[in-house]
Amino acid sequence: MEYRLMNDYTVGWPFWASDGLCGDDDPQLPVSLAADVRAWAATFNHEFDYMTGWPTAKLADEHEREGRRLYEEGRRALPNDSITLEYWETARRASS
Repeated sequence: MEYRLMNDYTVGWPFWASDGLCGDDDPQLPVSLAADVRAWAATFNHEFDYMTGWPTAKLADEHEREGRRLYEEGRRALPNDSITLEYWETARRASS
């Protein structure tokens, strides 16, 4: 199966397949990794503003770094599947 790991507004489980958003817990990940993915999506939903981006450069950097870690761990956890990280949320507030 091919998956995309990508945040979107209000999405709590940020995995997508060719036909759209995956169902909860698809793909099946180890419990701790799934919790980290949900926390990563929650941070996006609570902190990223569609008009101004991330509130601070530090949070923006941490979130991107965590996304890349989750992507790598997801690839290891699902060796028979393909995962692509689509990280688009790079905007930062001008004052950060």
